[in-house]
Amino acid sequence: MELESQLDGFKKRGLGVAALSYDSVEVLKDFSARRHITFPLLSDPESKIIRAYGLINEIDYPVGHANHGVPFPGTFIADAKGIIRTKDFEPTYQERRTAASLLISQGDPANASVREVQNSQFTLRTSASNPQGATGQRVTLVLDFKMADHMHAYAPGVKGYKPLKLTLAENPLVTAHEVRYPESEPYTFEPLKETVPVFMGEFRVVQDVTVIGPARGAAPVEQIDLEGALDYQVCSDTLCYAPSSMPVQWTIKVIPLDRERAPEALRKKPQP
Repeated sequence: MELESQLDGFKKRGLGVAALSYDSVEVLKDFSARRHITFPLLSDPESKIIRAYGLINEIDYPVGHANHGVPFPGTFIADAKGIIRTKDFEPTYQERRTAASLLISQGDPANASVREVQNSQFTLRTSASNPQGATGQRVTLVLDFKMADHMHAYAPGVKGYKPLKLTLAENPLVTAHEVRYPESEPYTFEPLKETVPVFMGEFRVVQDVTVIGPARGAAPVEQIDLEGALDYQVCSDTLCYAPSSMPVQWTIKVIPLDRERAPEALRKKPQP
């Protein structure tokens, strides 16, 4: 289980991990033993807590459905006082953000699919939250920049210059989500008396992709090769370089879904 593999990352941030589901204690005990889970699995068989937080999915699983009581899948990150600081939810239970992706959102480094390029203007390190993913998992692609001294890249919204822009090529094996750029800072070029939004120093650009995998009946794939282009324009305090573009790429290995279920006798029965 991917979450189990990331426990040390959460512990380093002073975070504990627990998972809540509508499954019975017996089902969770069976699952925990099969998958060697070491963090708490909390049972909410009547979905009382799920309802209290407004998380129950009654659109896809109405009363009478075998899976009635299932919540929308998501994660809360709370501080030591129990105050929820961040939350992340998906529309269906088949889709889940990986734990490594959650750690990326908290500022952790990514160590999968690492590539580094360097030129006179900046150093770029591309990586991914996970080296592999299963259908439905949301993985984060990461671009970590370190601008050279006295250099800045133009941010989205700039006028008259080419802004930094990541464009991922279409790939039928993933769903690409919106690119997230950091907050820009104003830069004033005194000779022209103009102030523009830029990125300086070290900053990060990220894009999430959800693994779809091959269509039903199609041949399985072992990995997904993602390609894209990074457009940018960089200037120094005295010189502007021409707009440029460079290719970027990531590789995600595809792993099969865990379809093993609890014994029939332990499974939840449809409500009358």
